[in-house]
Amino acid sequence: MRSLFVMLLVINLSYLVWGVAFSEKNSTPTIVQQPQGEQTLTLLSEQAVVIAANTKKQLSSKVGKTPKVNAKLDKILPPSMTPAKTCYSLGPILEEKNSKKLEQKLKQNGFNPKHKAITDKEPKSYWVYFPAEKSLEAAKAVVNLLQIANVDDYFIIRKGKYTNAISLGLYNGYSRAKIRIRALKKLGFNPKVQTRYRQVTRHWLDFQETDTKRLKTSIWENIEKDNPLQKLARPCADSLTKNTGLSSKKS
Repeated sequence: MRSLFVMLLVINLSYLVWGVAFSEKNSTPTIVQQPQGEQTLTLLSEQAVVIAANTKKQLSSKVGKTPKVNAKLDKILPPSMTPAKTCYSLGPILEEKNSKKLEQKLKQNGFNPKHKAITDKEPKSYWVYFPAEKSLEAAKAVVNLLQIANVDDYFIIRKGKYTNAISLGLYNGYSRAKIRIRALKKLGFNPKVQTRYRQVTRHWLDFQETDTKRLKTSIWENIEKDNPLQKLARPCADSLTKNTGLSSKKS
């Protein structure tokens, strides 16, 4: 019995030793060669590392590079800028002698003004009247009605374009003419008003300013005491390109 136990123990120990030796022999890793032509499998974590490395390499290659300025821009831009100019008309000047006086002042201050005279019509007076009647007797009948209403300051026109019309007054201002009309309408009459015009000539001086040369207000503001002048901006004509004003004078 004892000999059987010893024999089993020896067998077990022998088996144990053989098993350990066999496992150590097979623990060496086996290298498997990838078939030629097949695509290499890459883990996602490995792809992130590769992409980051490539991006860093591209960025580092661009650092220090300065964009080249287009040399053609230097040819487009002018070497010097022409001072901006602005054109004005100064007026209206009522008297020609005052216009000449101001023109001389502008020239003394380095400007080259151009004189121009503009003739236009303006209201001279306002005539209140009754239109012409068909006959003198009819006009006299209207006058009788005016007398009954205690209206004064009237007369019958005996000749010309307005023969047999009745004049009720000539007024310098329209406001005074309206007072007369309003009073007659209250009495039942229906007068007319006619504006009379006159030809007037106004003088203007055209000139130019630049950023570096301006016309002082003190030069022109007191030329005509009762007629404040205006400095009005106007378009610059193609011919007005010399110095600070026009080169020709037109009266």
